[in-house]
Amino acid sequence: MNKIQNSSDQIQPYSYSSINKISKFFFTWCYPILNKGRVNPLQQTDLCLIAKEDSSYHSFLNYQNQIDYAKRSNSSLIGDIARAFQTILSAIQPYIANIGQTFFIYDKDEKKPSGSSMGQFTLLSVKIQGALQYRVMQKSLSFAMSLSKNYSFGELLTILQVDIIQASNYYIYLFSLWTCIPQLIVGGIIFYITLEENSIVPAIGAVVQVFFGLIFGHYYGVIQKKFMEAKDQRIQLVDESLLYAKQIKLNCLEDFFEKRVQEQRKIELKYLRYQVWMVIAIKLVMLIIMVLSWEIAFIVAKKINFSIISTMIQNYTSIVMTLDSLPTLFKNYQMSLNSMNRIEKFFKDKDIQIHKQQNENSIEFNNVKTGWKKQQNEDTIYDLDQSQTGMLQRQEDKTQFIVEISMKVLPGQFIAIVGSSGSGKSTILRSLLGETYVDTGNISYHGQISVASQEPWIINDSIKNNITYMDQFNQEKYKQVIECCCLQQDIDGFKYKDNTILIEKGDNLSGGQQKRINLARAVYKDADIYLFDDPLSALDIKVKYEIQQKCFEGYLKNKTRILFTNSLANLQNCDMIYIFEDGKMINSGTFAELKNIKQSQIIIKTQENRELLDKQFEEKIYQAPSHQLETQATLIQEEDRKQGNVETKIMKQIFEFQGKWLMVIIIIFYIGIVTTCQLYGNQKMADDSIPDDEYKELAIIYYPIIQVPVVIANIIIILYFLFRGLSTSEQIHVDVIKSLLKASFTKFYNTILIGRLINRLGKDITNIDYMFPNEIYNLIFNIISLLLPLIASIIYLNPVALPVLIVFFIILIVLTIIYYKSLREISRMEAISKSPIVSFYQQILRGILFVRSCLPHQEVIDRHLKNVDLDLGNQVNLNGLQQWYQSIAGTITNVFQTLLFIVCFYAEGSTPFMTYLILLQMQSVSLLLLLVAVSYGNILIYCISFERCLHLANQIPLEEDDLRDQIQEEQYKSNHLIELENCNFQYRPRTKQVLKQLSLQVDYAEKIGIVGRTGAGKSSIIMALTYMLECTDGKFFIEGQSVKQLRLQQLRQKFSVIPQEPLIFMGTLQQNLDPLNQFDIKEIESVAQICQLFKLDALKKKELQSEIQVFGQNLSVGEKQLITLGRCLLNKRSIVLVDEATANIDSKTEEMIKDIFEKHFTQSAMIMIAHKITTIMNCDKIIVLSDGCVTECDTPNNLLLNPNSEFKKIVDLIKQSEQL
Repeated sequence: MNKIQNSSDQIQPYSYSSINKISKFFFTWCYPILNKGRVNPLQQTDLCLIAKEDSSYHSFLNYQNQIDYAKRSNSSLIGDIARAFQTILSAIQPYIANIGQTFFIYDKDEKKPSGSSMGQFTLLSVKIQGALQYRVMQKSLSFAMSLSKNYSFGELLTILQVDIIQASNYYIYLFSLWTCIPQLIVGGIIFYITLEENSIVPAIGAVVQVFFGLIFGHYYGVIQKKFMEAKDQRIQLVDESLLYAKQIKLNCLEDFFEKRVQEQRKIELKYLRYQVWMVIAIKLVMLIIMVLSWEIAFIVAKKINFSIISTMIQNYTSIVMTLDSLPTLFKNYQMSLNSMNRIEKFFKDKDIQIHKQQNENSIEFNNVKTGWKKQQNEDTIYDLDQSQTGMLQRQEDKTQFIVEISMKVLPGQFIAIVGSSGSGKSTILRSLLGETYVDTGNISYHGQISVASQEPWIINDSIKNNITYMDQFNQEKYKQVIECCCLQQDIDGFKYKDNTILIEKGDNLSGGQQKRINLARAVYKDADIYLFDDPLSALDIKVKYEIQQKCFEGYLKNKTRILFTNSLANLQNCDMIYIFEDGKMINSGTFAELKNIKQSQIIIKTQENRELLDKQFEEKIYQAPSHQLETQATLIQEEDRKQGNVETKIMKQIFEFQGKWLMVIIIIFYIGIVTTCQLYGNQKMADDSIPDDEYKELAIIYYPIIQVPVVIANIIIILYFLFRGLSTSEQIHVDVIKSLLKASFTKFYNTILIGRLINRLGKDITNIDYMFPNEIYNLIFNIISLLLPLIASIIYLNPVALPVLIVFFIILIVLTIIYYKSLREISRMEAISKSPIVSFYQQILRGILFVRSCLPHQEVIDRHLKNVDLDLGNQVNLNGLQQWYQSIAGTITNVFQTLLFIVCFYAEGSTPFMTYLILLQMQSVSLLLLLVAVSYGNILIYCISFERCLHLANQIPLEEDDLRDQIQEEQYKSNHLIELENCNFQYRPRTKQVLKQLSLQVDYAEKIGIVGRTGAGKSSIIMALTYMLECTDGKFFIEGQSVKQLRLQQLRQKFSVIPQEPLIFMGTLQQNLDPLNQFDIKEIESVAQICQLFKLDALKKKELQSEIQVFGQNLSVGEKQLITLGRCLLNKRSIVLVDEATANIDSKTEEMIKDIFEKHFTQSAMIMIAHKITTIMNCDKIIVLSDGCVTECDTPNNLLLNPNSEFKKIVDLIKQSEQL
């Protein structure tokens, strides 16, 4: 995780707090950035840091000090007064403009008003984001996600990515809505003063528009809430698919997971289409009301002339701008309000239960009944919000399991809690950590807790930093922990020792190495109580014994230790052993006492004999690695960031997505209709030869003729771009998901952080969904609105005014080019700076059991805020640059308008009426220029979202669909089911071979056992057979055919795989057993009965329709493995690959799985990978691997005939055991 932090450790040249107030007011602090960006692409070190007083920490302190942070404490009184003054100026501008007619019509000398300034809310949004980021992380560290019905990974990631940003704009939208009220009131008063009775009809029309705007805002908010819920579910499914990438490939389920994600995406797009239709409908309604208001106003008016019409246009233009903004403001307000409510609901959700501290015992369970549901009634889940019925019912399958326990643990005791899969061991551990409901009794403990979870938590950082994470490094202590956790030999095997960077989830380690690093982290923590959740499973027996002696009984001998395990073997030094079954304690006592109980005596003796035999086999056969592994110091690549202009091919793709020449035709059509109608209307309106009595008839006839085509053109273009945007977004999402699920596991997933991908599939897809097409429409609309007065000025104004226009445009174009160069690079950096936030938060959530119990919460929050402040600083730079441009462009346009006014005053155009009308329309040029610049800048930002998503769709390394060209280069036909001859395999090009000179023959229905120490290359064989590794040399045949003649899907469909980490996903039990829906319900039920799935507490109530939570959180490891086994039974494939399927489960479940293997896989060839020789004693052939090479391989009979075979010596020992 240090990798994530490095991005914010760069040396920054200056901080925003060091900028003086004058520089902030005039945005002169942007000039150094612009100057650097003009010459070279900007880098992160060229930007200023966020000011200390605006940082997330200080913003949270302000937030915390408020009774209700709805108070706008971050907005100053001066700012409010300035905003109010701007509102009044904007409202009375039509009145001033009405007086200004006298310049050209009545020849009176008055002054023309200047343009208004712009409000600034950037820092308010930044501060709110900072405060919410702090609070969300703080809440996550105390939030009982395992008990929540409403929140899982997907919802929390969406809150972090989307809701916080939308909520940060809540007060901006709310304040903007409130300013509309005085604008409309003052505007209405001025409207009446200037037009008197002519103002009544437009005023009624304005009221109707406000009414429809309110209705639109309400229903848009309802639909947007459902849209966000659908997005939550999609992000959850995407997260699940990416984290299970390896297992998905092994099981050949890429199409299934792609279909799951895309189906959820369709639901999300359905609500997005509803939103689009609502936007189009409200736009049409607003335009129709406006046209009707004008037409009725002309009909009922007593007198109409140019003076009255120009005043009505100016007045109504001012009011209609406010009315036009209302639907958008209502929409944005509802979106931000929904996000605020979602965040508030999360803040109010249940926290973990903090148990009381007591002084006598280290731990005490006093008549406790605990489980996953508060015991009220069978169908009610505690503290639920029933409004979420559309969401997956996450908790209903966990609700039936209850553990009853009474136990006292004294300081310094070593306690073992033993039980089979589903007996309640993990429930007891989680209840102690406050993550279950305690219905009766109470739990108390004394001291600091450290915990090693059953599933290892590996972060993207070095081995050393994984072990010492967020703890002070002590060299001597570190060496002791490495030694007692038996990691030294593994570390020595890496080229970069303990500086080797581990990838997310530790996929560049073996399962045993992951377990021991996870254990070492827990041991390194200074604590009073150590909780170990089955940390020794999947380890070599010799290593297991050493850890037991050196760590549990040595290094930690004076600490309170609780070991949760499924085996009674080697527990003779425990002070007390508790045996659980079905949530109840069935036996307890010391090891000696339990040995006197007949049933326990048999179990103990059997398990001890097996472990002794396995230990002897390891000592004789396993060899230490002879060379260092070529694991790189770091595999994780920096996030790709383009520089300079967006690539031409990206722009071409965007052009194609928008319809290519059809888009051009639509735009030309729109421009032609609007320009023709408006210029024709201007000409008719400013005709000074028309007497007043004919003017009214002219207005009644020509107004609808001019406006109806404009309304139709507006609707057509917005309809085109919004729906084209939806189809574009849908296609890009399809391409990205397809590409990700086909990406190479070793070349891509081993070099990327999942958080980066989630960031692109969240924020960037959102930009493409709606923001981009809406911004294109806005840009075209604003450009047309800008061109109309400019074209009219060229046609009708005096030629003396043309140099003013030309100089103005040259200055503005040069300024805009400089601005866009910097804007583009800052936008890229701002997009990239969000990835570390998501990655860090995601990894913290995955290790929440350890993080919550063992890490200093403030340190976790501070590291999170370090990433957040870097992003917020980039936002300040980005928004500061935008506001600089708006300020400087506004000043230049105001100067231009003044000069144009002076020129027109002394050099008249074609007619006084036309000159005034053009100057009247030119008043909006300043605002329109800013809107065009902002729209184009936003489009550049959204093009970067296209760039980032299209990179995933087109440029990431994919698995070869064809293993090789379909060339019959090998005429040899193998008679074996599988045959490998001198094959070498590697993870990536230019890396060391992990399997060397591998030769193997497997016949039909043959059972092969493969053993070897941790890191010997056992699991690599499964990856090699399924072609996830690259075969550089040798011949590889399957079913008599060279793999070079097979497609990848054809090859993998020949295998059923039972991996060490089972593939269990969110859905029903039936979906997990039969994801492709290939089998009859009776077949599925039969398999479920064979695997005894209906006897499991989580599944017995609803059987095949039982809901399984994300990552199978409501199942034990053994239960997950049984479901995976059931999936293999259904598929009935000729080859079954088993990767240490029994490593993490109890002996009872292990025996059941072995029995299923013997009875139901007799016709299948099996390659079984195991740590322990006892698990594969009945195999037809035994292979011993060491350091990627085969050291011994033959049938058991041949090995037994060889007097020098180490295998023969072990079998002789086995024969002496009555238990085997």
